[in-house]
Amino acid sequence: MKFDDFVIGYKGSLTRQVTIEYNNQFAEISGDFNPIHFDDTVGKKFGFKSAISNGFVTESRIAGALVETFGSEETVVVALEKNTRFLAPVYMGDVITATVEVVGRLRSMKALKIKAKCFNQNNVQVADTNMVIKILVNN
Repeated sequence: MKFDDFVIGYKGSLTRQVTIEYNNQFAEISGDFNPIHFDDTVGKKFGFKSAISNGFVTESRIAGALVETFGSEETVVVALEKNTRFLAPVYMGDVITATVEVVGRLRSMKALKIKAKCFNQNNVQVADTNMVIKILVNN
């Protein structure tokens, strides 16, 4: 698919569970060993029911949804701009569904404005993202 195929309203989604393993792997990659992501006592001390997953683990579900929705053997997705708000905590074991939808087109750049949202298994929105992406086509 090419730029012109991605019209306003085009959308997709991806669902994945948040696990301790993903949280630990993210910490290893990023160096973010904030105890609120690993220690239930710390999570409770700050008003959560237990340790909370790193927000970027949740946000990575959006990246997966973008590739699933806009990527192919002939295309790759490149993020140019992103603004995310984290709205609710995500706990280990939560199942997160990321949805992505084209809400605008920047024809001069051949880029797409995307609205992305993440919901947990209880349909509570946990993240809200606005972004601009470009679909690169391998000719």
